[in-house]
Amino acid sequence: MERANKLITGLSDNIVRWNTDAANIGNLKLNLVGDVAKGCAFVSYCGPFNSEFRDKLIEEYFFKDLMERNIPCSKDLNLVKFLVDPSVAG
Repeated sequence: MERANKLITGLSDNIVRWNTDAANIGNLKLNLVGDVAKGCAFVSYCGPFNSEFRDKLIEEYFFKDLMERNIPCSKDLNLVKFLVDPSVAG
């Protein structure tokens, strides 16, 4: 019984984190189509350009286009983190 109580207490400490993660997952799902479109545009069109011009294309063209079409996407999407699996990258 003591071990069960310790387990329950230990798990209950994570409730805030779980609620936050659940809210974030909902937001990720909402923005997935736009984020994937932005990632595809980045890979397709931005490769040969320097980082300044890539940032300009992403923010002033791709993001603006998604907003005009009412396609939800993450405003502060980090494309490198979005496109690269951390377990493979590092």
